[in-house]
Amino acid sequence: MRYRLDVLAVDATDAARSAGGWLFDRAMAGWQVNVLVADARETRPMQILGARVLDLGAALESVVADPEHAAGLAVSAAALADERVLDAVQELLATGRTEVAMWGGHWPDRFGGADAVGYRLSAAARVFKTHAMAAAGIDTPVGTVESMKRGGYRPIDSDLVPID
Repeated sequence: MRYRLDVLAVDATDAARSAGGWLFDRAMAGWQVNVLVADARETRPMQILGARVLDLGAALESVVADPEHAAGLAVSAAALADERVLDAVQELLATGRTEVAMWGGHWPDRFGGADAVGYRLSAAARVFKTHAMAAAGIDTPVGTVESMKRGGYRPIDSDLVPID
């Protein structure tokens, strides 16, 4: 059985820009990385990063229905505007088995406490993220750390490191 990271985002560009290096490194470590997006017209950035793109509306229920296999969940704050996404994240947090990371906004109070965390990208992740962002039409430098907030289950060996 492979570890699975599910990502809930508005589109592939949002996920690539904010968490692309982390997604790449997880995929290269053997994780199954599924990116569920509301707008699935542009999938190339996620293909470059080794992630599979799924339609948010069609696949969201399967994420919640199978929390045993979802070792990680990443969500864009913009995607939380969709009530279905908000409810799904709340449900996974309630299981206490899933590490939940969020980028791009305020961690909702209803989710409970959260830590500020960072992920240090590997050299390969920086290169692949650069190519993924170029495929999405984004021409900005790729940093060495991606910043997020994390709640829910906090594994001892997590690659998301607390930021002071």
